[in-house]
Amino acid sequence: MNAALLSVIALGLISMGVTVTYLLATRLPMALLTTAQEHGRFAGLGSSQEIDGVGRATPKVSPARQPQFAHA
Repeated sequence: MNAALLSVIALGLISMGVTVTYLLATRLPMALLTTAQEHGRFAGLGSSQEIDGVGRATPKVSPARQPQFAHA
């Protein structure tokens, strides 16, 4: 009985998450999505940035300081 109840609750929570995700993807206005893209957490982390830019995709490490891994 308890396992069946937990399964039903789990399926209900998953379906709620799917529904909320669908509503967020379809009902948000495009202006809000554009603003979030420009000022969001990962804004400016595209591959078209310069090497020395803020939030660069490649770390600035000289070849002499790269870690050496032991081979088995």
